[in-house]
Amino acid sequence: MTEVDVSTISLRALRAVVAVADAGSFTRAALHLGLGQSAVSHAIARLEKTLGLELFVRRRDGVEPTDAALRLLTRIRAALADIGAALDDVMSGPDGGAVAISASTSLATYWLIPRLADFKQQHPGIDLRVLTTDSDRDVGRDDADLWIPLGTIDDPALESVPFCAERLIPVAAPALADRLVGGDPADLLHAPLLHLEERYNPRFDWPRWFRDHDVVLGSELPGDRSNDYSLILHGALAGNGVALGWEHIVRELLDDGQLIAVGPATQTGVAFPLLNRRSEALDPGVVIFREWLLANAPT
Repeated sequence: MTEVDVSTISLRALRAVVAVADAGSFTRAALHLGLGQSAVSHAIARLEKTLGLELFVRRRDGVEPTDAALRLLTRIRAALADIGAALDDVMSGPDGGAVAISASTSLATYWLIPRLADFKQQHPGIDLRVLTTDSDRDVGRDDADLWIPLGTIDDPALESVPFCAERLIPVAAPALADRLVGGDPADLLHAPLLHLEERYNPRFDWPRWFRDHDVVLGSELPGDRSNDYSLILHGALAGNGVALGWEHIVRELLDDGQLIAVGPATQTGVAFPLLNRRSEALDPGVVIFREWLLANAPT
């Protein structure tokens, strides 16, 4: 068996193998790496020539890793994680470093950011990078260390632990709440409703809330709409209508009286997860922040 001169293999080529395997295409991998598609293709081709192995089967709708690539990927991921951990240790010391978490804009705004002062007081050496997104398409594929997605994620490459239960409450500003008849879910059929238009995956909406409370819908529900949940909450706070509030996001707004519950809650039986990659040993700072998130998770 011919011995490979590892000095001829670049770190970029190894990162390209991981990116292409995760993305399923050279084009998407190039976007993730911030490179041109040709640069990724050439890096893979040079590595295949050096190894004397085919790493990807090219298909019309993308690429698929070969058995050789799958064996190689396990080692590459571990090696890249070790390199990253070593660099972090050198740059920031054993208890420091930067931790990146990806969450929805509304969760970051109304739950996470107000609590970070407490975390920073306990762990001043850990820098945090909060990435906001309103899609789960890049969960496990971007450069975050931890993710709190919008829904359940079925990905064997990610370790998942429950973060909080999904519970929804109709909420309105006090002035509007005072004008609504309380008690009967059907009363909200005549209220101005604020609707979230999900861009990628359907989420809990007003028709489902009414069905869960045995209210028969005669036609499409009127009301203002937005595809940004933060705007929905801003509209509710401004008195523009009634919003469905995910409890872990609106709890403090309810506790301080900025919003009022105007109908019964619904619990879906689904838990929002906290995710991290299985293939990477977590840096000390990531472990500390992950444990803090779980200790402070909404109940």
